[in-house]
Amino acid sequence: MTLSELRLLYHQDQLVEAIIEPSIQENMWIVEFRHTRGGLVPLTDSKGCEQHYQDVDMASKSALAVGFNQVRIANDSN
Repeated sequence: MTLSELRLLYHQDQLVEAIIEPSIQENMWIVEFRHTRGGLVPLTDSKGCEQHYQDVDMASKSALAVGFNQVRIANDSN
């Protein structure tokens, strides 16, 4: 979902958490949001492709732009 679509869901109280996770692309990050019904909703561009960020700070700015006051950074050491 795009940033504007995610903002709408946030204001409708349908998102409960913003999460930054390592991407499958090396040294990149993605932003996902936990939906109230369960499951994760990724931040995408207008074409539906996942947004990738080179650093956590840029990813955090996008997550915060949705409306959250804090963002969880997922641990990639599994």
